[in-house]
Amino acid sequence: MVKTMENKDALLFFKDMAATAKDASVVKLVSVNDMTDYDAAFILKFADINTSILDLGSGTGLTINKLYNNVKKITALDPFENFTKYIVQSPNVQIVNKTVLEFNPDTEYDLITVFGLMQYFNELEAKEIYKLCYTWIKPGGKIIIKNQFGVHQDIVISGYSEELKKNYYSHYRHLDKETALLEQCGFKNITIVDIYPPECNRWENTHFYAFVAEK
Repeated sequence: MVKTMENKDALLFFKDMAATAKDASVVKLVSVNDMTDYDAAFILKFADINTSILDLGSGTGLTINKLYNNVKKITALDPFENFTKYIVQSPNVQIVNKTVLEFNPDTEYDLITVFGLMQYFNELEAKEIYKLCYTWIKPGGKIIIKNQFGVHQDIVISGYSEELKKNYYSHYRHLDKETALLEQCGFKNITIVDIYPPECNRWENTHFYAFVAEK
């Protein structure tokens, strides 16, 4: 019987990874998965020098480091200090070493970016995260969520990965399900973008998309 995926399992996976991190690329589980040039360019379609961004699951800052000098401010949220030490040191970049559930900001943001993170939460957990995000966004502000999603149905990975040689946990929800979760939490004007060239999608049953939704 497949174990139900929970975020605590994924956190353990990344805790172990952070403990042995030797460079910023460690967060890319497979080297061909570094699409952060595309990510930064996509984010800047919705941001400019007046935009304040909250980036959830910032990791080693591979994306943040490519866009910080084009926006007003970035709050980089990641629980693992051994990852965030690779994030650029800049007056407009604030690093917070907490989980999303531990975070309690005293401001609202123009844009929340959630890249490669929501697959590590199951459906119930994801709904709680989206509820929190909704309260952290200014009226009219946006959230961008990018990761792999199930092409025909939900795909749950919970157990040993031959490719990674360790236990790995992910919940790649179907697009309709993720749309419904966002709508249930109050988001509107949701658009789904096929963010990468076809060759970046390695598997037939999952596909990278970016959701853009408005408060």
